[in-house]
Amino acid sequence: MALRTRSQRYWLRTLSMLGACSATTTSGTIYLFSTYGPALSRRLHLTSTQANVAAISANYGQLLSGPFFGWAADTLGPQVLSGFAAVGSFAAFSALAYTYEGTLGMPSWLLLAAYMVLVGLASQSANMAAVTTTTKNFKQNRGSAVSLCVAFFGLSPFVLSHVSSLFFAVGDVPDTFGYLKFLSYLGLGTSTVAALSLSVVGFGPSRRYQRDIPDGFIVDRASDTSSDLLDDSHSEITGDEEPLLAGSSGGSPTGYNATKPGRDNSANTPAALDPRGDMDGVDYDTARELGGMSYLRDPEAQLLALVLFLCAGIGVFYNNNIGTIVNALYFSSTDDPDPSAAQRLINHHVAVVSLGSFMGRLTIGAITDLGKRFWGLPRSGILVVVVFCMVLSQIIAGAAETLTTLLLGSALTGLSYGFLFGVMPTLVSVWFGTKHFGSNWGMTTVFIGFSGQALGAFFGYVYDANMPDQDPSKCRGGACYRDAFVLSMGVGLLGLLAAVVLARRRGDRRRENRRLWEAQEIEHIEYVPFILAE
Repeated sequence: MALRTRSQRYWLRTLSMLGACSATTTSGTIYLFSTYGPALSRRLHLTSTQANVAAISANYGQLLSGPFFGWAADTLGPQVLSGFAAVGSFAAFSALAYTYEGTLGMPSWLLLAAYMVLVGLASQSANMAAVTTTTKNFKQNRGSAVSLCVAFFGLSPFVLSHVSSLFFAVGDVPDTFGYLKFLSYLGLGTSTVAALSLSVVGFGPSRRYQRDIPDGFIVDRASDTSSDLLDDSHSEITGDEEPLLAGSSGGSPTGYNATKPGRDNSANTPAALDPRGDMDGVDYDTARELGGMSYLRDPEAQLLALVLFLCAGIGVFYNNNIGTIVNALYFSSTDDPDPSAAQRLINHHVAVVSLGSFMGRLTIGAITDLGKRFWGLPRSGILVVVVFCMVLSQIIAGAAETLTTLLLGSALTGLSYGFLFGVMPTLVSVWFGTKHFGSNWGMTTVFIGFSGQALGAFFGYVYDANMPDQDPSKCRGGACYRDAFVLSMGVGLLGLLAAVVLARRRGDRRRENRRLWEAQEIEHIEYVPFILAE
């Protein structure tokens, strides 16, 4: 297969990036439950626990389907997934709208939960199509590219909650039906755009060197064009590509001196591989091409999944309950409460969480890329800082007795949640390769719903126990739900411990790889370092 020109790859990547951002706009609608959930709960007479189960059902639909949609993204391509997202999002929000209006009758909360599962499935399908395509299209500055893609996942709730406040939460009674119909058409439109524009372009040829990879080492390949990368007859020297990433498949490394006949063996020496002639250009935080059971059995993959399981569950819990928290603080501190004003306050907090998530997702990729390239900051160390921010957010939100203080907790929770989901896909792709990224990322995220469900169910239990009549005006200073934040803080501290253990393991690996590489004991090295682009 002939390689595309540099110009063609650039424009295809740009078009695909726009499609990815469009797709994640659909994905972000999963976090909008707080903007319409309270109205649905009042119309269907749901308890706090039932509303929590309905809300978390969307997260279950999203996260438990991760391995399947990840596999589909790796094998079927992004167009199929985007098409499913378009149909699923339109059907789910239409069903919610007509349930609220009464056209579909007054179904049980279990049927409402089923609609929310479909919201989650559509969200995951669009998200996997976008993120998997982006990781396979970018190698240089991959962290920044992935962050831009997932940033729209966080920005979507911010924009749409303001849309709700400006156009649907007006008058004495919010227009929840119109808002849900608007979301159904939005999902249909954005996912259709994604289906037409997403495509896997790949990295293109190396600009640094061409080489054979000996038996036992696996090249990080993301497209069919990668098979041409080792063939000089197809090589095209460009200024926007990085060299191949190679790694040991399972801890049984082989020799590192295979070359093509007639090729200068000096091309395989450390000095030749370093574009600046010194060891500063070598990235010792190296990767393996793992997938399937080999990925599941890897201790570092397990630690990474544990950190995400514990900390992302906190974000899911907070997103799903911010409406109840704001109502409790507002109604208990106001003599003459206004339901529309309460809805606007909820939308404001959802917008702050969303904006924080957007900023976190947008900036963390650049932070990791620049920090790694210019200052040698380890990605695993940045993960520790991210998890610490999540713990701090729960301390602030749990201690808040006023809506002003809660606003700070909402902002930091959103920022930390964005940091987490901005850096995690990059870590999975950099440490474990892109060939099976979709499946790996799906397996890494699959259990988040369980931690979010547990924290949400505990919140509902605490709230219902303290407020049996569901009257938020009696919840002075957030006392009716504060115990739930004690648990979320504890979960965050466990995640921090797991992140520190992971960082220590990666640090030991980097130091050993550097010692072996600099000593040119290539036959003993566990992974082959790759070169950072200028």
